[in-house]
Amino acid sequence: MQTPPPARRERKRLHMASHLSATAFELFELHGYETVSMEHIAEQADVAKATLYNYFPVKEALIAHRFREDIATGMAERGAALSAHTTFDARMRYLLRESADWHSERKAYLAHYLRFLTSHAHYGNEAPQAKAESTDTRQILTALFLAAQQTGEVTRAQSAAQIAWSFEYLLFGAMAAWLCDPSESLSIRFLAAFEIAMHGVATAQPENPPDLATGAPNDKP
Repeated sequence: MQTPPPARRERKRLHMASHLSATAFELFELHGYETVSMEHIAEQADVAKATLYNYFPVKEALIAHRFREDIATGMAERGAALSAHTTFDARMRYLLRESADWHSERKAYLAHYLRFLTSHAHYGNEAPQAKAESTDTRQILTALFLAAQQTGEVTRAQSAAQIAWSFEYLLFGAMAAWLCDPSESLSIRFLAAFEIAMHGVATAQPENPPDLATGAPNDKP
């Protein structure tokens, strides 16, 4: 997924955001997330408190920004390995195992990250910037599902974007369940979510599945 390079003003904004989130994470690692205040972060980053709040209105947003950067870097690093898998199923299973390892290493921040994503989700009118910043994982999933639709590996009954949106929330649920009960690995939970997305939970598939729009039986052969 190629994107054009940002303009100068946007580069400065991204540089400042990265500086603030990097400073915050240094403090989180040293003192613990709960004990670090926004005021402490602003002081350590040498910016006015108002500047910090302008970029990150809540502390959880600093985690989300850092995770977005890490996800972008991780996808770039794994691009060749991902492409080496010749089927959609193999690509997704590889990516989910890698993602589970990545999230497991950041377990201390996951509850705050999930809280931010779910409480700041946009379901209607929203600023373009907020929309772009809240859907990085979904954009990756959409690209993967779209490619699978084009090769005939995934149904076109729903758009790739809609499938990705639904699957993203299955992964959120898997993470939440893992945080409550880590006895089963996050990798297993992610792969179980993928099984649900791909094959459902019914013991047998109906010959004529209902129409998604109306719920009525589909009589087409």
